[in-house]
Order: sequence, then C-alpha cells, then structure tokens
Amino acid sequence: MKTRIKKINVSTIFVLAILGMSVFLVSCHGDGINPDPEVETLVENFAANGAVSVDRSGIIYVSEYGRFVNTGGSGTRVFKVSPSGKVFDTIQGLSGPMGTAKDSKGNLYINNANNTINGQVLKITPGDEREVIATIDGWPSSMAIDRKDNLYISNYTAPTVHKITPEGTLEVYATDPRLAGGVGIDIDSKGNIIVANFYTADIFSINQQGELSLITTIPDIVIQNFGIGYLTVINDVIFATGIAVNYIYKVTLDGKIEIIAGNGQAAQIDGPLLEASFSNPNGISANKRTKELYISEYTGTGGLRKIEF
Repeated sequence: MKTRIKKINVSTIFVLAILGMSVFLVSCHGDGINPDPEVETLVENFAANGAVSVDRSGIIYVSEYGRFVNTGGSGTRVFKVSPSGKVFDTIQGLSGPMGTAKDSKGNLYINNANNTINGQVLKITPGDEREVIATIDGWPSSMAIDRKDNLYISNYTAPTVHKITPEGTLEVYATDPRLAGGVGIDIDSKGNIIVANFYTADIFSINQQGELSLITTIPDIVIQNFGIGYLTVINDVIFATGIAVNYIYKVTLDGKIEIIAGNGQAAQIDGPLLEASFSNPNGISANKRTKELYISEYTGTGGLRKIEF
C-alpha cells in the first residue's frame, strides 16, 4: 500500500510540474507556441510577386502579376508551392493574374485579364477545364472565399465588392466611394468582409447587410499611392503588408496597429521578426490552422517569405 501511494505521489508531482511549466509558457508567450518566431525565405529569386492564397490542404498559390504594361500585368503564371517551399506546379497561359481562391470542391478561381476597364474571374476545375464565370467592370483585384464557397472580390478602380455564389450568380455585395482602391480582402469569424484600400491605407469592415465601417487607417505608409498591398485575417486579427515601407502590420478589429515584422530596409534578410528585412512585401495569406503567414515580394530580388507563429 505504501509503495502504491508513493507512485501516485510521484506521478502527481510530475503532472503538476508539467502543468506548471505550461502555465509559465502561456503566461510569458501568449499561446505558448513558437515564442521567438522568425522570418524565413521559402523560395528565393521568385517570379511570383502578387497575391497569395492558401487552400484547405495547406498548398500555397502565388500569382505572377509581373509589372503593369499598357493596361495590365505582364505576368502569365500562378505557382503552386508546398508548405516546405517546393514549387511543384505552375498554372500557365494567364494574363496579369492577381487574387486566387480555391473552393471545397477543388476548383481554383483567379482574377485574370484585368485591363483597367474590366477583368475576368477564371475558374479552373480539378480536371484543368477553364471557364470565365464572370466579367466585372473596373479592376477586380483580389478575392476571398467563405465556408459556403461564396467568392468576394475587391476592386481597384471601382467602388464595389462583388459576390459570386457557388451557382455562379454575380451580385454587387457592397458599394461605397471609399472602396475604390480595394485590393486586400478576407473574412472575419462573424462573416464580415475585411477590405484594405491600396492607396489610402484604410481598412474597412463590411457587414452582411453590405454596410461599410472604417476599422483604421495605417499612418505614414503611403508612398506614391502604394499603401497596403494585401491582407489576411487569423483569429480576427488582421495582418497587412506595407508594400512601400517594407513592414508587416498587425491590426486588431478595434483598430490597434502594430508593426510585427520588418526593419524598414528594402532587402531579403531572414531572422527575428523586427530584425528581418522585406523587399516590398505585397501578397500575404495564412494557413489559419497552423498559424503560418506567407508573404510575396513585389520588387527587388523577390521571394516567398514565411512567418510561423
């Protein structure tokens, strides 16, 4: 009996010690996961400089927008990248592709063939069949998809956000003069659409009635009309790229702003978050299950960067 009691006491002490260490880690580092995150380069010398998205299986899609030439982007590809940084497929034959999203059936959607007058929403099936499911006036720039496979599309030159249902119905979800310039787009836990204005650095929330409210404006980041590149939302926290100032920002839904990565220098240097450098960070998306951010770079050397929280 005494031996049994001794074993129980030792086990209890061990369990309490583990719990105590867990509490210590949580109290010191928030959620206890990766207390010292760093910026890592997954792909170097990468041609893909546009929008980034992550599908349900963790595959990363990065658009090669290229450079603006005449009326659209010069890029022709969307790259598929594994979480470890292996480029294993390239979708070709595109025209200045921008935002991408993948639905629950494996269909990939791409903002394609923007010409400043209108742009196409291209659907590519798992069998590689291609179909233009919508043509949207203005410059449809990026997209987000909800759990019901509804697409929401921002617009750079028109004051709109469009919605495309899984059945292919196109509608104007919201319209407001402040939406002209919209690029980065994602969805919060309540179903509100979060949109960033590229050249004003405003971030808006659009409720399910299509009503717009300002979350915040990131100050002092707009240079020659380059402000917020793209954004993504993890657990109702917004992460946005400062494309001209080489920072990554964290923004809460009540408008609090924090620089979380980058030292402001235009370079591609890995390391601790505030010591690392970005070369015009542009696209950003997240694997929301693993809390990993993926960031594209618009100019300079170019690369696909990663932050694992």
